[in-house]
Amino acid sequence: MIVIFEGLDNCGKTTLVQMLNKYYSSIEIETEISKEFETNIGKELKNMAKEGKLDPILKAYLFATDRYIRMKEISKQDLESKIIMFDRYVPSALAYRMAEGVDKEWVSNINSIFPKADIGFFIDISPDESVKRNTDTKFNIKATPEHLSKVRNSYLSILDENNLIYINGMRPIEEIFNDVLSKIEEYRKVNGKRIK
Repeated sequence: MIVIFEGLDNCGKTTLVQMLNKYYSSIEIETEISKEFETNIGKELKNMAKEGKLDPILKAYLFATDRYIRMKEISKQDLESKIIMFDRYVPSALAYRMAEGVDKEWVSNINSIFPKADIGFFIDISPDESVKRNTDTKFNIKATPEHLSKVRNSYLSILDENNLIYINGMRPIEEIFNDVLSKIEEYRKVNGKRIK
């Protein structure tokens, strides 16, 4: 089962994924977390981002490559038996590149090889809140509220076609966790195993 978490930088995706991972481990349900920047390509991508060497087209290709390497490490059996949680997936590629003026269909084509998520969440926070939550301990490309506003609008325009459930991310993390958990559990009760 593929569960994806989307939203602006610092919206709480990573914290939420860790909380869900801990919860499911406590009831002996197998999970796996997949994050950007952890493959060799991902690490190089991070370095290039820090050095300012990336343009939107290069980002589209490299993020897709990083995602492809991570998907190859997940077996068909894992997809059937585990909850695989993606801290960013294809909708991130669309929203962030669209905000930089790249054609949505072109980005969509590059990412068309990836399986659809079973369930996904868009954790919505304001651009100002994203900037406010940014700290030096995190790796984030520093973005302006204006740019983040474009990213947020891009996300909002693709929610339905990417089957993303809107979650108000301006609430306490415990409330968000309970919301998300109940939606995942509803999905699991109705669908059981992964839909092909």
